[in-house]
Amino acid sequence: MYKYRRLRTAGVLALSVALGGCMVACSSDGGSEPAPDGVDNAVTDTSEGVAATVNGTEIGEKAVTDYIADFRASASLEDDAAWAEWMTSNSYTPESVREDVIDYYANDILLRAAASEYGITVEQAEIDEELASVREQFDSDEAWQEALEASNFTEEEYKETVLEPNLLQEKLSEAVAAESGEGEGAAEGEGTGSSDEDLLAAAQEYEDLFDGARRSSHILFAAEDAEKAQEVLDQINAGEITFEEAATQYSTDTGSAEAGGDVGWDCFTTFVDEYQTALDGLEKDQVSGLVESEFGTHIIKCTDIYVVPEGGITDVSQLPEEFQEQLKSQAESAESSSFDTWFEEYRSKAEIVVNPMPEGLPYDIDMSAYETTAEGEEGALEDAAVDGENAATDAEAAEGEAAAGDEAAAGEAADAADANAEAAADAEAGAEAAAEEGAEAEAGAAEAAAETPEAPAAAEEGADAAAETGEAAAE
Repeated sequence: MYKYRRLRTAGVLALSVALGGCMVACSSDGGSEPAPDGVDNAVTDTSEGVAATVNGTEIGEKAVTDYIADFRASASLEDDAAWAEWMTSNSYTPESVREDVIDYYANDILLRAAASEYGITVEQAEIDEELASVREQFDSDEAWQEALEASNFTEEEYKETVLEPNLLQEKLSEAVAAESGEGEGAAEGEGTGSSDEDLLAAAQEYEDLFDGARRSSHILFAAEDAEKAQEVLDQINAGEITFEEAATQYSTDTGSAEAGGDVGWDCFTTFVDEYQTALDGLEKDQVSGLVESEFGTHIIKCTDIYVVPEGGITDVSQLPEEFQEQLKSQAESAESSSFDTWFEEYRSKAEIVVNPMPEGLPYDIDMSAYETTAEGEEGALEDAAVDGENAATDAEAAEGEAAAGDEAAAGEAADAADANAEAAADAEAGAEAAAEEGAEAEAGAAEAAAETPEAPAAAEEGADAAAETGEAAAE
């Protein structure tokens, strides 16, 4: 269905989830120009000026302002600082917020104009039935009332601003599709794209995909729990526990565990290769061994296999229920896309005039101060990051210089040690040489003394010289 662009709230409200989301419309009274049936008089209240005109229907500035005020209240954005922060984080300005709200009201006016052209209305009984369906999604009336309050709705406002427009759009979508011949049963109100004939045609188109499709369940264990997985598999094979009970009790895939491990049909789900390969090798009701994948350890059970009947699919009833639901969903999606295209074209033909934004509107705050603050904080963070990087670089450089200095000092020490070692070796060699010379001198002196009576003095001088030479070498 065509989705009006609405303001993006900071959080998802429970009621919005249940119903698809919509902001409360204004409900104040006031006069306005003639408008399509169903357009709230508050929207056309021009007591505070005209925000825009859609095919002659005026959208009051008051309606836009009140809408934004309601939004700010429901999202706790009444404080200007919070409002500025929200706009900044969601890429809005006061001007673009106003444009969004005008766009929302313009689409509603055009939707109702188109419905009127097709003679479409929504009965109160239909709205009440839809309301009952929504309320069933809540555990109690108290929970329902809390959801309404959290979304800033009364029940009556909810019916008028959410349920009725949604039903109107559904009917219009069906009428448009019927007119274009997209759905055989649309003219009778059966909905478009989902009649048995359409579903059958789609099923026949997908016969090759459906044939041999397998439905499976699994029990998933963490990779490190393979031993536990084997124990559980042994219990299943021994009949001590059913596969479904084991899945509920042991599987870490909590989503499928609640359904006994069911993960659906492989023609609608893409499994990892290891899982699909193991599943392809199983017959109906057969259980695999342990299968390892990136997600952990699986135990897989093939719970069903669909085989296209001989001669092909000739009736929708031959399809499993899940196949029928999938085909219906695809048809509805195609219908929605078709309606979106139609509505965009319908809107493009409308005369929409948006007037300049008046000054002094309560939501039109000066963003510059908040943007400057945000930029300042961002700049401070960037500066801090740069300072941190520079400090890290300086520290790294200092560490490198220190390491280089230590290395140089170590080199100098090594050179000094080598020099000392060489000097010591030279001294030792000199001492040995001196000792040898001294010995030779003594021997020569003794020999000379023995041969010549005048030699003692010369011998003594030779000994002294040898001694001096040895001392010098030692030094």
